[in-house]
Amino acid sequence: MSEMHFFLLIGISSIHSDRVILAMKDYLVGGHSRKEVCEKYQMNNGYFSTTLGRLIRLNALAARLAPYYTDESSAFD
Repeated sequence: MSEMHFFLLIGISSIHSDRVILAMKDYLVGGHSRKEVCEKYQMNNGYFSTTLGRLIRLNALAARLAPYYTDESSAFD
């Protein structure tokens, strides 16, 4: 995932912890392993999985919404 894509998702998420955001960035953008990220940021693997799942669901929802936000149409027509 690109850094821009990541930060756009974080921007519309309810994730606010800098530590969690950095951990997710290292994993999703930087390609670091789950184990490395959990150790580096002292995250519980279960919490990591829960947060990752939230971002994956948010990404899927954004992808489903994207067609409604093209230059040719307005969401409020």
